Amino acid sequence: MIVIRALDGTEVDVNENAITLIVGPYPHDLGPHTYVHGVDRGVLVTAEAAAALVARLRIDPPLAKFTRRDSTPVWLKGSAVTEVRAPLATELQGSAEVIAVVIVGGLHQAVREDAKTVETVLNTPAVTA
Repeated sequence: MIVIRALDGTEVDVNENAITLIVGPYPHDLGPHTYVHGVDRGVLVTAEAAAALVARLRIDPPLAKFTRRDSTPVWLKGSAVTEVRAPLATELQGSAEVIAVVIVGGLHQAVREDAKTVETVLNTPAVTA
């Protein structure tokens, strides 16, 4: 279990193994925001930096890191990914930076890595020190 402080200051006990996706702020966010998916209450929003939160997780294998359309990172749980595919025309939104779309439950996450790279990263066992 890990304690994550929600944006409103509430401390939430979260099963680390349930986390499926962590992503930092969206362009419209004011101030620091991190979105944690896979928790019981739906998406959990926190002001903790995404990278700092990911570093606190003690899960094996660790979440895989990819790059969103806006060059910011997104972390995904490999076992939660149900599909990796090329983007549909409606998912490109005039952006050539989207090379693949990763499906995690009902979420579609556009990434800059190609589908083969995403699959390789997701299927490569983590190296532990």
